[in-house]
Amino acid sequence: MLSHVEVTARVTVSPAAHFVWSNRVEYSHDCFVCRRVGRTVALQHGATQGVCHSSRRQLEWQDDLDDAGMHPAPIRITGFDTASDGGVETLRYRLSFWWSPFADLKRPGERGSELGDKPWVRVYYRVGCHTCRDSGVDDWVGEQKSLQSNMVWPVTSSCARCGTELVTMSGPPEINLVG
Repeated sequence: MLSHVEVTARVTVSPAAHFVWSNRVEYSHDCFVCRRVGRTVALQHGATQGVCHSSRRQLEWQDDLDDAGMHPAPIRITGFDTASDGGVETLRYRLSFWWSPFADLKRPGERGSELGDKPWVRVYYRVGCHTCRDSGVDDWVGEQKSLQSNMVWPVTSSCARCGTELVTMSGPPEINLVG
Protein backbone atom coordinates (compact mmCIF):
# COMPACT_ATOMS: atom_id res chain seq x y z
CA MET A 1 0.00 0.00 0.00
CA LEU A 2 1.05 3.58 -0.57
CA SER A 3 1.14 5.65 2.63
CA HIS A 4 2.13 9.17 3.61
CA VAL A 5 3.60 10.72 6.75
CA GLU A 6 3.89 14.43 7.39
CA VAL A 7 6.73 15.77 9.55
CA THR A 8 6.47 19.34 10.85
CA ALA A 9 9.20 21.10 12.83
CA ARG A 10 9.14 24.63 14.25
CA VAL A 11 11.95 26.72 15.72
CA THR A 12 12.07 30.22 17.15
CA VAL A 13 14.95 32.15 15.62
CA SER A 14 16.58 35.13 17.34
CA PRO A 15 17.24 38.36 15.38
CA ALA A 16 20.98 37.52 15.58
CA ALA A 17 20.51 34.30 13.55
CA HIS A 18 20.71 33.53 9.86
CA PHE A 19 18.71 30.30 9.62
CA VAL A 20 18.05 27.78 6.83
CA TRP A 21 16.51 24.30 6.89
CA SER A 22 18.33 21.47 5.15
CA ASN A 23 16.71 19.33 2.46
CA ARG A 24 17.60 16.07 4.20
CA VAL A 25 15.91 14.11 6.96
CA GLU A 26 16.32 10.79 8.74
CA TYR A 27 13.21 8.89 9.75
CA SER A 28 12.51 5.72 11.74
CA HIS A 29 10.69 3.38 9.37
CA ASP A 30 9.44 -0.20 9.40
CA CYS A 31 11.11 -1.40 6.19
CA PHE A 32 9.36 -4.24 4.37
CA VAL A 33 12.33 -4.63 1.98
CA CYS A 34 14.72 -5.88 4.68
CA ARG A 35 11.80 -6.84 6.95
CA ARG A 36 13.13 -4.96 9.96
CA VAL A 37 11.18 -2.75 12.37
CA GLY A 38 12.50 0.69 13.39
CA ARG A 39 15.21 1.12 10.75
CA THR A 40 16.69 4.55 10.07
CA VAL A 41 15.96 5.77 6.55
CA ALA A 42 17.99 8.69 5.18
CA LEU A 43 16.13 10.88 2.70
CA GLN A 44 17.06 13.88 0.61
CA HIS A 45 14.57 16.08 -1.23
CA GLY A 46 14.78 15.31 -4.95
CA ALA A 47 16.13 11.77 -4.50
CA THR A 48 13.99 9.01 -6.03
CA GLN A 49 14.37 6.74 -2.99
CA GLY A 50 15.60 6.63 0.56
CA VAL A 51 18.49 4.64 1.99
CA CYS A 52 17.68 2.20 4.78
CA HIS A 53 20.50 1.57 7.24
CA SER A 54 21.19 0.54 10.80
CA SER A 55 20.33 3.23 13.34
CA ARG A 56 23.70 2.61 15.01
CA ARG A 57 25.49 4.45 12.26
CA GLN A 58 25.05 8.01 10.98
CA LEU A 59 24.74 8.02 7.20
CA GLU A 60 26.71 10.44 5.06
CA TRP A 61 25.39 10.90 1.54
CA GLN A 62 28.75 10.08 -0.03
CA ASP A 63 28.89 6.66 1.66
CA ASP A 64 28.72 3.62 -0.56
CA LEU A 65 25.42 1.68 -0.51
CA ASP A 66 27.41 -1.56 -0.46
CA ASP A 67 28.26 -1.00 3.23
CA ALA A 68 26.77 -3.69 5.45
CA GLY A 69 23.11 -3.27 6.21
CA MET A 70 22.31 -0.52 3.71
CA HIS A 71 19.89 -0.73 0.80
CA PRO A 72 17.59 1.46 -1.30
CA ALA A 73 14.15 1.85 0.26
CA PRO A 74 10.81 2.66 -1.47
CA ILE A 75 10.33 5.93 0.46
CA ARG A 76 10.92 9.49 -0.68
CA ILE A 77 10.20 13.10 0.13
CA THR A 78 7.20 14.10 -1.98
CA GLY A 79 6.55 17.43 -0.31
CA PHE A 80 8.94 19.98 1.16
CA ASP A 81 8.11 23.49 2.23
CA THR A 82 9.32 26.09 4.66
CA ALA A 83 7.67 29.19 6.06
CA SER A 84 8.70 32.18 8.19
CA ASP A 85 6.31 34.00 10.48
CA GLY A 86 7.49 36.51 13.07
CA GLY A 87 10.70 34.78 14.08
CA VAL A 88 9.25 31.26 13.82
CA GLU A 89 10.65 29.06 11.07
CA THR A 90 8.52 26.07 10.05
CA LEU A 91 9.59 23.06 8.02
CA ARG A 92 7.15 20.53 6.57
CA TYR A 93 8.10 17.28 4.85
CA ARG A 94 5.69 14.82 3.31
CA LEU A 95 7.15 11.33 3.09
CA SER A 96 5.52 8.82 0.73
CA PHE A 97 6.33 5.14 0.90
CA TRP A 98 5.23 1.66 0.00
CA TRP A 99 4.63 -0.69 2.89
CA SER A 100 3.23 -4.08 3.67
CA PRO A 101 2.69 -5.83 7.02
CA PHE A 102 5.49 -8.19 8.03
CA ALA A 103 7.11 -9.89 11.01
CA ASP A 104 10.60 -8.61 11.91
CA LEU A 105 13.23 -11.13 10.75
CA LYS A 106 15.33 -10.89 13.91
CA ARG A 107 12.50 -10.20 16.40
CA PRO A 108 9.51 -12.26 15.14
CA GLY A 109 7.23 -10.90 17.89
CA GLU A 110 7.46 -7.40 16.39
CA ARG A 111 5.28 -6.49 13.42
CA GLY A 112 5.89 -3.81 10.80
CA SER A 113 3.31 -1.06 10.42
CA GLU A 114 2.63 2.18 8.54
CA LEU A 115 3.64 4.34 11.48
CA GLY A 116 6.00 2.59 13.87
CA ASP A 117 5.34 2.24 17.59
CA LYS A 118 7.96 4.85 18.42
CA PRO A 119 8.16 7.22 15.42
CA TRP A 120 11.41 9.17 15.34
CA VAL A 121 12.78 11.86 13.03
CA ARG A 122 15.96 13.93 12.68
CA VAL A 123 15.78 17.23 10.77
CA TYR A 124 18.84 19.20 9.72
CA TYR A 125 19.51 22.92 9.60
CA ARG A 126 22.30 25.46 9.36
CA VAL A 127 22.43 28.62 11.45
CA GLY A 128 24.83 31.56 11.25
CA CYS A 129 25.51 34.31 13.76
CA HIS A 130 25.02 37.92 12.65
CA THR A 131 26.99 39.10 15.70
CA CYS A 132 30.07 37.23 14.46
CA ARG A 133 29.43 38.30 10.85
CA ASP A 134 29.21 41.97 11.89
CA SER A 135 32.47 41.68 13.85
CA GLY A 136 34.30 40.44 10.74
CA VAL A 137 34.41 36.68 11.27
CA ASP A 138 34.78 35.02 7.84
CA ASP A 139 33.20 31.67 8.72
CA TRP A 140 30.12 33.03 10.53
CA VAL A 141 27.73 30.39 9.15
CA GLY A 142 28.13 27.39 11.43
CA GLU A 143 28.24 23.70 10.65
CA GLN A 144 25.11 21.76 9.80
CA LYS A 145 23.22 20.77 12.95
CA SER A 146 20.27 18.53 13.64
CA LEU A 147 17.29 18.20 15.93
CA GLN A 148 15.68 14.87 16.61
CA SER A 149 12.36 13.99 18.14
CA ASN A 150 13.84 12.04 21.06
CA MET A 151 15.81 14.97 22.55
CA VAL A 152 15.08 16.61 25.91
CA TRP A 153 13.01 19.78 25.31
CA PRO A 154 13.38 22.70 24.99
CA VAL A 155 16.53 22.71 22.86
CA THR A 156 18.59 25.87 22.43
CA SER A 157 21.38 26.37 19.92
CA SER A 158 23.95 29.11 20.58
CA CYS A 159 26.91 30.43 18.60
CA ALA A 160 30.02 28.39 19.39
CA ARG A 161 32.21 31.50 19.08
CA CYS A 162 30.38 34.25 20.99
CA GLY A 163 27.63 32.37 22.87
CA THR A 164 24.76 34.36 21.35
CA GLU A 165 21.52 32.39 21.53
CA LEU A 166 20.38 31.70 17.97
CA VAL A 167 17.63 29.05 17.84
CA THR A 168 15.15 27.58 20.33
CA MET A 169 12.92 24.60 19.68
CA SER A 170 10.26 24.14 22.35
CA GLY A 171 9.03 20.69 21.36
CA PRO A 172 9.75 17.75 19.08
CA PRO A 173 8.83 17.64 15.40
CA GLU A 174 5.29 16.37 14.82
CA ILE A 175 4.96 13.06 12.94
CA ASN A 176 1.49 12.29 11.56
CA LEU A 177 0.10 9.64 9.26
CA VAL A 178 -1.92 11.44 6.55
CA GLY A 179 -4.45 10.30 3.95
